[in-house]
Amino acid sequence: MDSELFEKFLKESKKRLNGKSDSEKIRVFIDWCVRNNYEEVILRISSEGKGGWTRNHYLDFTTSRIIVTKKSFLTKFADLGYVAGLAPYPYLVLLKDPNPSKIRLQARLSAEELLKRESFYIWYSDIAEFVLRKGIETLVTNMFGRAIVSNFLRIKTSSGKEYNFTLPVNKNGTYDQIRFWIGVVLPSFCQP
Repeated sequence: MDSELFEKFLKESKKRLNGKSDSEKIRVFIDWCVRNNYEEVILRISSEGKGGWTRNHYLDFTTSRIIVTKKSFLTKFADLGYVAGLAPYPYLVLLKDPNPSKIRLQARLSAEELLKRESFYIWYSDIAEFVLRKGIETLVTNMFGRAIVSNFLRIKTSSGKEYNFTLPVNKNGTYDQIRFWIGVVLPSFCQP
């Protein structure tokens, strides 16, 4: 998405956005993108293996699929991510004065640009099972003696493939926060 297209969305959807909750505003944005046949990144979640040294990925939830991208060596250490996990344009939808010119260039990655990296994707229509599980790894503690908390995501496809991701709380927020935002993007898979 570029700033002109975002401005078009704001003009067309201004009345529909008034008085809506944050999650409803994001759904209006998603519905507009789908209706206009535009794939937009909505949410980014970070996944990493134990200790953060192996199997480090971004899970980018778009309007039609999950794009799983391997993190580069440097982003393992300086993983800034998005504000509250939301991609730049969906985040602007929540602001009273959305200004697309303030979006950093490196944060404006489209789904097509993500696919050019070392990645694969899972179409929402191909998901047979989607399980987000709250978990605490009690075997590993940090220097203060606290358990390192992670959440877990398992996705099974209709073709029989299974993907397992560890979602660290320190990069993604609590289980309830992750469940809330994934539930906005994938309401049919995250029913309470």
